[in-house]
Amino acid sequence: MENLFTASTNSTPAVFFNIEKGILTITGNSYPEDSVKFYDELKKALNYFIENHSDTNLIITFEFVYINTSSTKTVYNLLKTAIKNLDNVSVVWGYEEDDDDIQELGEDFSETLDINFEYRVFTV
Repeated sequence: MENLFTASTNSTPAVFFNIEKGILTITGNSYPEDSVKFYDELKKALNYFIENHSDTNLIITFEFVYINTSSTKTVYNLLKTAIKNLDNVSVVWGYEEDDDDIQELGEDFSETLDINFEYRVFTV
């Protein structure tokens, strides 16, 4: 499978997944009309990575400017799949300096999934 790249739009994030290196980055807004459909290619790529590169470290970086409830659930499920099926997953959770909602979402994910996140402030 080739690397995955999806350009951002006003309502969807940029997604880059370098499968060979185990680097996944999702940045921007996430409020697509159908979040399950939007993230389906990423789900397929993640499953491929789990099946074929399980010995490779996976580094996931999130930098959401805005994320709606539907996307939150879908992203959570993708993250849960990665953590459940891989031994070495690192998560970098980016948020804008004054965005308490996105910061708290990362903290909730970290606590619920029982994995430490690295937190970073980013500028749009």
